[in-house]
Amino acid sequence: MTLKIFLDDKSFYCLKQSIPAGSRSKSIIDKAVHLDLFGGNAVLSCEEADARNLLVYAGHCPGVIASIHKAFRAAGLSLTPSNISAEVLTSRLRRRRVWRPST
Repeated sequence: MTLKIFLDDKSFYCLKQSIPAGSRSKSIIDKAVHLDLFGGNAVLSCEEADARNLLVYAGHCPGVIASIHKAFRAAGLSLTPSNISAEVLTSRLRRRRVWRPST
């Protein structure tokens, strides 16, 4: 399924700078369509797996995360992959305590 992700200029350039040069995700950025409606906007067209990869790079770009989430919801998709249960996902993200000897 092809997703359309709409980004404002600030989010687009944040994502563009976050993707390493050798990544396949760079081609998605290169193929973006730039619209001059209501300021500057870019539309990314990509598959679900590619959008999930963009989320990895967009960790510090809240506008990108919100736009990808919106595209997933519009397509009726979940942000968590179907083969991973919510319990496993939350347990992996839970902070682990590290024992440090007292000084």
